[in-house]
Amino acid sequence: MEKRGGVLKVVPVILFATLLVAVGEVLLSAGMKQVGRGGYEGLRIILAAATNPLVLGGVLLSACFFGLYLLTLSWADITFVMPFTALSYLFVAVMAKTVLEEPVSLNRWIGTFLIVAGVMIIGFGERQ
Repeated sequence: MEKRGGVLKVVPVILFATLLVAVGEVLLSAGMKQVGRGGYEGLRIILAAATNPLVLGGVLLSACFFGLYLLTLSWADITFVMPFTALSYLFVAVMAKTVLEEPVSLNRWIGTFLIVAGVMIIGFGERQ
């Protein structure tokens, strides 16, 4: 990793950004479920989504993530930054289970924790 940002600078920002995008994904899911219940089709579903507050919130948080992601890419290598964004899988799974009350199977939890293990290997390996 290049020295411009350092691990202590990059990790908190990319973790915050990843949490933002995960919340955004949950908002998008909840909003689109509302839109889907409206029975819209074609262009009308796009218009309904574009005016749904949850969808708009999800889009806004995704845009915030993208801005912070670009910032971290200016500080560190993509091979360091990008794996941390995979933590959104964990954040989304937890929020899907707790906030959206969706069922999350054992296989999905196992896969999610394997992703987290990979991120930890990359993150802790950088301190050497």
